[in-house]
Amino acid sequence: MIKTVIMVLGSAAALYTLVLAAFYLFQEKMIFFPGPARFGHCPDMQRRGAKAESFGDIRYYIQKSPSPEQWIIIFHGNAGNACDRTYFLDLLEGFPANRVVFEYPGFGRDGKKPGEPVILEGALALVRHIQTLDPGLPVYLMGESLGTGVAAFVASRTPVSGLILISAYPSLARVARYHYPWLPVHRLMKHRFEASAWAGQTPALLFHGTADDIIPIRFAREQLACFKGEKSLVEIPGAGHNDITDAGTGLIREKIHSFITQP
Repeated sequence: MIKTVIMVLGSAAALYTLVLAAFYLFQEKMIFFPGPARFGHCPDMQRRGAKAESFGDIRYYIQKSPSPEQWIIIFHGNAGNACDRTYFLDLLEGFPANRVVFEYPGFGRDGKKPGEPVILEGALALVRHIQTLDPGLPVYLMGESLGTGVAAFVASRTPVSGLILISAYPSLARVARYHYPWLPVHRLMKHRFEASAWAGQTPALLFHGTADDIIPIRFAREQLACFKGEKSLVEIPGAGHNDITDAGTGLIREKIHSFITQP
């Protein structure tokens, strides 16, 4: 009997070790889900007058306003690609702003491997590039899910006028621990996106669905507390993670407009 118990425990330990190894080795495939579309081949962007641009390895779509008063640079979530984010252009339709959607390195079929360092470095390079195009215009960063951490990182490295964050978190590792409480994810994760450490004085406007089961709203409340300047969280009743812009379109537009036009 004892021998059988020892064998079962040994098998369970071996299986658990294999699970840990798989999580560590293949975590990029569990975090990043690039879509099949090649950057620049996006009819939906073209129909909205957004053009594919690049400098060096940095790629983005830009939709220009005839009389811009701001830049709004958008960092999307962990799945799909920039081409899938035309709903942000629709959400901001009519705003007197130049809108930019960043294509993450490793997405848009560029042949690279996505990861935290290359995404953060690319995002910072993009914003610094945009800041040189028309230095008189304020720059706002808009992040969605994974992109909220990207936006917070950039704001901690270069001055911007404000952050607009949809479905934010204090750390991707914290979110992973919520979904995998039986794994020591805080030790295993290589791409942690420690957004709480990047929350500074930059004014921040957060939106979050109360029914979000991917990044529960308590994480947004925790991240809100980390910001040290002007900040607010708009909770969208009944909205989940993937339908928040549909569920809260009117309110989100109203709040963003007030945020970027306030004196």
